[in-house]
Amino acid sequence: MLFIHPMWDSENQRLGLKACSPVGYALHEVADMTGLIGLVLLISMPVYVVYRVGMHKFAWQMCWLFLIPLFVGIVGRVLWEISWKLAAKRRFHYDDETRTAHWIEGENARVFPRSS
Repeated sequence: MLFIHPMWDSENQRLGLKACSPVGYALHEVADMTGLIGLVLLISMPVYVVYRVGMHKFAWQMCWLFLIPLFVGIVGRVLWEISWKLAAKRRFHYDDETRTAHWIEGENARVFPRSS
C-alpha cells in the first residue's frame, strides 16, 4: 500500500520496535505522516484542478501536479521499508501468540515486555 501502512499488531509490537531501534521507530512515524500527507494531496489535487477549470485558468502543464502525491507516497513507503530493515538488522521478531517482541542487541537477546 502506497499511502497507508499496516497498523501495529499490538502495543507490545510498537513499543518493542521503539526499544529495539529508536531510529527505525522515528522513521516509521515519519513514514506514517508522509503517507497521510500524500493521501491528502491525492484527494486535494483533483479538487484544485476542477477549481482551476471552473475559473478558466486551467493549463495542460498543470497535469504534472498529479505526480506530487505519487512521489510523496513513494517517499513514505521507502521510509517505512527502511524502518523495518533497521529492525531486521537486529533480528526483530514479534510473536503473535505470546505478544512479545524479540531482538538481538549486541550479543544479548532482548524481550519486550520483560517478564517479572
